Amino acid sequence: MKKTLFLASLCLASAGWAIELSPASLSAETPLVVQQPARGVSAPAPNSKTPQVVLLNPGVEPRQELRLKPAINVKETTVMTLKMDMEISAAGRSSPVAKIPVSVMTFETKVTKIDPNGDIHYEFAYINADIAGDTGNTQSAARDAMRSALKNMVGVKGSFIMDNRGFHKGGDIILPEGADNNVKQMVRQMSKSLEQLASPLPAEAVGKGAKWRVSSSSDLTGMNVKEIATYELASWQDGVASLNVSIEEQANPQNITSPQLPAGTTLTLKSFSSQGRGKVTGRLDRLNPFRSTVSISSNSEMSAKTAGSSQESTIKTKMAMEMTLESK
Repeated sequence: MKKTLFLASLCLASAGWAIELSPASLSAETPLVVQQPARGVSAPAPNSKTPQVVLLNPGVEPRQELRLKPAINVKETTVMTLKMDMEISAAGRSSPVAKIPVSVMTFETKVTKIDPNGDIHYEFAYINADIAGDTGNTQSAARDAMRSALKNMVGVKGSFIMDNRGFHKGGDIILPEGADNNVKQMVRQMSKSLEQLASPLPAEAVGKGAKWRVSSSSDLTGMNVKEIATYELASWQDGVASLNVSIEEQANPQNITSPQLPAGTTLTLKSFSSQGRGKVTGRLDRLNPFRSTVSISSNSEMSAKTAGSSQESTIKTKMAMEMTLESK
């Protein structure tokens, strides 16, 4: 019934891997900088960037208000699988399509409390992460870096509050002992984006065929992205809802800052657009959907300038992504 905050960390990680896998002009050979682990990262309180929900069609009768009310103390285990292909061209030269290794992340969630007003308190923790199956055509060093980045997410946990429509209301992320600088940055970005990662339900009563639009913006590894997701209640029977979703993302030209870039590198976004479609099946008495699938394709163009050089390189990227979540 909603997107999970865990999608954030995955998107952030994939953005980092994209830089690692791009041509020499952007290859980040800088070793990891290990610092003292932070005790936690506080999630932001709601602000003006809260997602906006607009009902487009209430659907047919009978209608009812969709409100989340998951069972307390029931632990849910969710497996998230990501497949991604990427094609990059730099300075007019195209590289072969990079078939990035399939990544699999497993996390647990548990609702600990439901307030009288319907607010949901829940905990989550990453319990496993690795690459699996076909490792693609990436170089062994890049595969090892990707595997290390995934495994470093194991042990990240936190506790959060959202209302019964799915709006984020605050929380805290706890880092594992020995977390390196990359993990800290990833988690900080995740905490910044928590408000935009939920897919809130409409306030109005709806029935089969209902459509609503969720508009939001988020900061993705230094890039401000605007997203519009349109949901359709395809079926509603015996407490099980099936939603179709279409997604559009756009980003205006902007400068990008990221600790993953080599020192002195300037990166400017010229254009970014993304389209996707998916399906979500779940119940209002569960925190996570039974199954969620989404396919997204994106195109971006950036210019890069390295330290001490007056030359600018143009980098064009095409990416296709398929993501599946399954919970039990």
